Amino acid sequence: MGSDISLSKAVRANLLSLQNTAEMMNKTQNRLATGNKVNSALDNPSNFFTASALNSRAADMSNLLDSMASGIKVIEAANNGITALTKNLESMQSTLRQARQDKSFQTQSFEVSDNTVLKLGGGQFGDVPTEIKLADATAPGIKSQVSTTSDTAYLGPVSSNSSASGAGARTEINLNGAISTGETFTVAGVTVTAGADVTDTGVAASIQSALNLDPATVGKYTASAGTGDNAGKIIIETVDTTAEAAEVVFQTADSATKGKTTFNYSAITSSVSVGSQPISTGSSFEEFVGNLEAGAAAGNYEVEADADTGVISLISKDFGAAAPTISGVPQNGAGSTGTPTTTSFTLANGTAGSLRDDQELTIAGADAAIELTSGMNAAAIKSALEADEGLDALYTVAVDATTLAVTLTSKTNGAAAATVTSDKAAVTMVPATLTTTGSSIDLSALAADIGTSNPGAVFTISDGTATSATHTLAAGETVQDLLDGLNGGNWTVSTNADGFEITSATGDNFTLTITGAPGFGLPAASTSTGGIPAEPAGIGAVTSTAGTADTAAVNGYTSVDGLDRAWTNTVAAEKDEFTVSYDGKTAEISIGAVKGGVGTSANALDVKNWQDATVADVNNQLANQGILGVEAQFDDAGKLAFVAKTAEAKTLAVSGTDATALFGTNGVHTGQAEKSELNSTKTVDKFVELINRDMGGQVRASNDNGKLRIENLSTQSLDIGIDTGGAMSSLKVDGNSVRANLSKQFNELRDQLDKLSDDASFNGINLLRGDKLKITFNESGTSSIDIQAKDRDGNVRGINASNLNIDTLVAEDLDTDEKIDAFLATLSSALTELRSQASSFGSNLSSVENRQSFTKNMINTLETGAANLTLADTNEEAANLLALQTRQQLSSSALSMASQQDQAVLQLLR
Repeated sequence: MGSDISLSKAVRANLLSLQNTAEMMNKTQNRLATGNKVNSALDNPSNFFTASALNSRAADMSNLLDSMASGIKVIEAANNGITALTKNLESMQSTLRQARQDKSFQTQSFEVSDNTVLKLGGGQFGDVPTEIKLADATAPGIKSQVSTTSDTAYLGPVSSNSSASGAGARTEINLNGAISTGETFTVAGVTVTAGADVTDTGVAASIQSALNLDPATVGKYTASAGTGDNAGKIIIETVDTTAEAAEVVFQTADSATKGKTTFNYSAITSSVSVGSQPISTGSSFEEFVGNLEAGAAAGNYEVEADADTGVISLISKDFGAAAPTISGVPQNGAGSTGTPTTTSFTLANGTAGSLRDDQELTIAGADAAIELTSGMNAAAIKSALEADEGLDALYTVAVDATTLAVTLTSKTNGAAAATVTSDKAAVTMVPATLTTTGSSIDLSALAADIGTSNPGAVFTISDGTATSATHTLAAGETVQDLLDGLNGGNWTVSTNADGFEITSATGDNFTLTITGAPGFGLPAASTSTGGIPAEPAGIGAVTSTAGTADTAAVNGYTSVDGLDRAWTNTVAAEKDEFTVSYDGKTAEISIGAVKGGVGTSANALDVKNWQDATVADVNNQLANQGILGVEAQFDDAGKLAFVAKTAEAKTLAVSGTDATALFGTNGVHTGQAEKSELNSTKTVDKFVELINRDMGGQVRASNDNGKLRIENLSTQSLDIGIDTGGAMSSLKVDGNSVRANLSKQFNELRDQLDKLSDDASFNGINLLRGDKLKITFNESGTSSIDIQAKDRDGNVRGINASNLNIDTLVAEDLDTDEKIDAFLATLSSALTELRSQASSFGSNLSSVENRQSFTKNMINTLETGAANLTLADTNEEAANLLALQTRQQLSSSALSMASQQDQAVLQLLR
């Protein structure tokens, strides 16, 4: 409809202006209504999607604030628990200090005489009473001492040809028949030439002779043939027990080797076995090598590995052994070049060198059927085959110019043979036949004379080729003579009463021509029908020769079996080893021999020097390991003894590997402290001095106006038996009930430790119970903190009485101030651990609060940034609306004026 109305230029201009103004007013009013200058992607795609992303991130971070707030409360709950635990521990300390300050021990007083015997039981003495009498007041001190038990002097380990090790360092030689007369090798740098006797005994003699002749080695080694378990070995031993074993070097041809299998870590599969042992491949080179080493002892191999190259070698432990077998790693291979596959067939020739028939060849791998046309020569056929990209990519084509034999050679060695078919199938021959009718002569009468009436008549059968059958009748010839003349070759001819019946043997149609025989009444020429010559297929038989595929080089293992020839083994010098224990400390002691070598002997000076060196060395070993109250010494008989430096009631014991052989089955001795003379003169004072000297800390004795007072320093009752000249009496001294009651109070406070710890949870998480609090700090989850209670070594554990090493008390634990002090030290350590844990939680809380503040600020930044991109300036938009309203009014007025000008035309029509 609008196109039917014509507006003037002025009206149209004012109308457009008014419409634009109205549209702008709508946008401005929408901005004022929503407060956004960008309300959709249509307003400003860049700002809209940027703001959306910022708001989405702010929303994700806002969700994290809830988790942080909850985590802060969990930490605060744990801190509340630690505060309560600390106060509880302080109460326990107060209980112990109160017990320590309490001295309300009970006493009993009674009379004694010089011959009185006291028996104290219960209290701190336990179930076995301790006897006290003045007659036992003095006793000499006895030092703890343990000595070697052999009747002969101790000289350290002794060498023999049959022992597994010797006093000196050994080199054991296994000849394995590898050394022949006249061959040389070196021992300790000295060249040895094998003599006529190449047995172990003979070669040992040759070695000893060579060593004795060289000034550098004379007197330093002994060489002998082994016996017993060492049979088949030559033993070279150092005389100096501190010297290193002699180095023996054989010629390469005489040296035994160990079997070795080498491969690269990159060649392993997921399932590897060495011998019959499955080996876990792990997740790294280091882990795999570690698993190999773990199985090395059982598999009788050693492992060498290079982390830089990934090369790993497994070496048999025995000389001459086969290389360790491995599965799950392929055998290393160098690779080989294969041969191509050929496919051959011959196309049917028309004339030599040209294609006989049109046909399509279908060849596996070709993009399409290959069209060949009759008359194509070898070059054209080759071009047609190569024009197919798929076929050209797979095969090289050759076509024989004469026979049209085609050969397809695969470009990939060992590829599958091509299948080839042609749409030109073979044609089966159908014989051509001809039957003539209308003969005026009855030709079925074979003996009838037809030649006389038709002399010179010529009968010809021809298929257009050079081959034809022809017969000319002579006078007197019969029908049979004519048949004999025409039969044979490509045609079979017979007659009937009406004419000839002829069949072709080739399928080619033919013509029967008769000339000069008017008496027959047959046509001069008759042509056969229905003949179809035989035709071969478009291609002959397809033959192929299979190729072999290339074999790639294999990254796998190589193995070389060991050679069973001469080899050596070194054995460290024998040491006597045992453990000395004294006063709660232990020391591992190792002692070498006075002299090495098989068959050597030590003189008196050698022995004296060795004894002095051994005493100094052993005493250093004792001191270095904390035993300062014992020293080693040799007695006049040369026996080794360990003796306490002072007479004390302490036990000295020797145990360990060689202890029984050296010190007997009971290498233990407890010394006795010296009991000196009493200073007191009165009987009661003597008992007081004796009891306080020998039993101080268990009971306390004093003179109570001439009576002996016994104070029970225990929470348990003390039984006193008094024997005075056969008159028996007994007394009971009650225990310290205050301390006993305080032990119960301590245990009640201890029980509160676990209960307080169990109750310090928030929202199901209890850090004091060992739970883990995980707080995520960013929206991607890549920043977080794990909070758990840990001990000083960083091990995760809950906080309870057991983990703080606070045990339940029994009353006896408060008998002495020393025991109380030990418990106070435990509580002090527990308080230190709690304060350390509180500090750790405080640090965690600070981190979470800092992150919470950071997250809030980030949310504000993101939301402000998003608002800056989308929010409208209401002052600006209000001013714009006012301006647009003014413009709208002006546009309306202008439109009205333009319309009035158009109406002026009506005045002309009136």
